[in-house]
Amino acid sequence: MTERDQKTILYVDSDTYYSKRAEAALKNSGYRFTLCESGYEALRIITDRKPDLVIVDYDLADMNGEELYSRYLLSPEFNLENRIPFISLSTNGNIDKSRLYGLGFSGCLSKPFRQKDLIEFIEDSLVSHQLKVEEVQFWETIRRSKDFLEGVIESSIDAIITTDTKGFVTYCNRAAEDMLGYYFDEIIGKRISDFFQDGSTELLKISSALHKESKIQGYICSIKDKSGIGIHVTMSISVMRDASGQKVGALSICKKVDGTLETGHDQNRSERLAAIMETAVAVNHAINNPLVPILGNAQYLLQNETIQDDDVRRRLRVIVNNALRIREITQKLARISNPVNKEYLKGTMMLDIDGSS
Repeated sequence: MTERDQKTILYVDSDTYYSKRAEAALKNSGYRFTLCESGYEALRIITDRKPDLVIVDYDLADMNGEELYSRYLLSPEFNLENRIPFISLSTNGNIDKSRLYGLGFSGCLSKPFRQKDLIEFIEDSLVSHQLKVEEVQFWETIRRSKDFLEGVIESSIDAIITTDTKGFVTYCNRAAEDMLGYYFDEIIGKRISDFFQDGSTELLKISSALHKESKIQGYICSIKDKSGIGIHVTMSISVMRDASGQKVGALSICKKVDGTLETGHDQNRSERLAAIMETAVAVNHAINNPLVPILGNAQYLLQNETIQDDDVRRRLRVIVNNALRIREITQKLARISNPVNKEYLKGTMMLDIDGSS
């Protein structure tokens, strides 16, 4: 069974001439379809059969297309996550298209129309609707990932601190507040060197080591809390980079050692926590890149009924492929269970999405 065979189109029009043209076009293209003449009958069919797309003539006898769509939105069966796309038909385009698009219509097609135009418009509207669904799912996945990472960081017993490229603190978790004796607002914006017993001298040692390796594990040093008391800690420090590979700062995970070195078990735990933090790099690298062409072009190009150029149509399919790629990546992100790292750039690690799912 083809993808078209699985899609059901509801065509609502009291004009038998255009209904017959639509019936022939849908049948020849392999779509399942239902025809009806009134808005009330259409609402019943939508409730009972839940079609994949509705094409409605704006000037029906019992209600106009806008009213039909509004009644559908207010019906108990309406579900935001499973919204049905609507296409409005109008004689010679004599409707306010911007208003209908603003209400949520997926497209507006003028009469008279060629059968080929109708099918292309249906395909474009289905693809555009799918992209919107994927976009909602994408941002929901990102939100869940963000909440997960924030929960991991805040519940960690190890202090986590990030700095920018100039050494100013940009973030710390609750464990860092407890270790240093400062509130969050008192730490953010300060130079990280202010918290080392040896001040800038210690920071220079760390910066030199990061310049060579981009990652330090088991670094032993002394920091001082708000009262000036020295605290021996072991630190795991790594360079943070954005999606283009540019340095944006450093991530430090600190644990008290009470004068002794951190055990192998504790060190492995810190490494796993660092791997989870590197998920942010993976998100930027793997998802934001394909998102830009999708959000910037898909919704506009797919709804522009004046576009007939084959090359433009080919580019639309490229955008669709990017959308499918986003879906695959976000699904894998949602299935992460055991973080595994891989090298992103020389000396910089990122989360292996495939290996972690």
